Amino acid sequence: MHTSNLLFWIVENDNPIERNRSADYIMDSAINYYNYDNPHLPYTAGQLFLDNGAYTAASQNLNLEVDRIVAVQEAIWPNKTIPLDYPLRPGMGLSAIKKNWGNTKRNIMYWQENTRLSKRLVAPLHAWDKESLKRNIGWLQKYADTDLLAVGSLVNYNEFGGYFGDRQPRRETIDLLTLAVQTINKESDFKVHLMGFGASPLTLHLAYYMGAYSTDSSGYRRKAAYGKIVLPGSGERYAGNSSATFGLTMYTHRDLDLLSECRCQICRANPDVLWSSWRARAAHNEFVMKLEAARADALLAQGRDAYALYLEDVFSRSSLRYLWKHTKERVRYHRISEYLVGR
Repeated sequence: MHTSNLLFWIVENDNPIERNRSADYIMDSAINYYNYDNPHLPYTAGQLFLDNGAYTAASQNLNLEVDRIVAVQEAIWPNKTIPLDYPLRPGMGLSAIKKNWGNTKRNIMYWQENTRLSKRLVAPLHAWDKESLKRNIGWLQKYADTDLLAVGSLVNYNEFGGYFGDRQPRRETIDLLTLAVQTINKESDFKVHLMGFGASPLTLHLAYYMGAYSTDSSGYRRKAAYGKIVLPGSGERYAGNSSATFGLTMYTHRDLDLLSECRCQICRANPDVLWSSWRARAAHNEFVMKLEAARADALLAQGRDAYALYLEDVFSRSSLRYLWKHTKERVRYHRISEYLVGR
């Protein structure tokens, strides 16, 4: 029997879609419980990966206290957690970038040496060019007591742009992520977690094809709130609600066949509820995302070529096929470069 080589974390919060998560890998954030007198989860989780909330705090100009984040993480006691880090932001100057990375390194050491979480840590990685990427991976390889890196923000400081947990990936994003994943895999023995890159089935597949070990998704929930459902091996479709009227509204015969064949609890009971309940859409979307992650895992067990053949078919019907082509080229380029260097 094939043992899973990939992980897919479903994002929950203090208003969970499901309260019984004992069979699931769940991603949550300490910031959701930051102001709780007694921080605790309102659901059960099979495995819990607790982010620190730094990205949300930075986007809202909030300051998180180190001791409070430690207290929340220790109270909830996750299987994996990230020390409070300091993400890079668009428009940052080089001195501010280096200061943020220095503060992140300081907190990694603090979490390892002064908290009860030391054996549960996932180290965050930020970088701003090729040299800093290799240098920062080298520092983590030497000092971080973990087997998993969480790729956070990547900035191409010499050009415009970067990766900040983008929901809409671009060629430039793929370039940065491919470089990061391939460099980590080559320069260290860490596994790679791509933060927030499982927003849709298509980006989920791109993450795994690039060589990520795991990723997470809040997209299943966010899309549902805006009236969208995702289809297996396909993209998003608008199912309708009172507040959104965007996205693909025309369903092809293939779309309808995929929906009629869906075995999620919602579609088996009454698929019509997808058009009226965002929670039903979220449950459906989660089922589809898990299905795609399992499919990726099974295909990669057969070899990357088998996976690539499947993705050729999937992306041929998508407006994101240009990103698949670009990702494939970047992965192959890195492989060829490594081979030539090896010779």
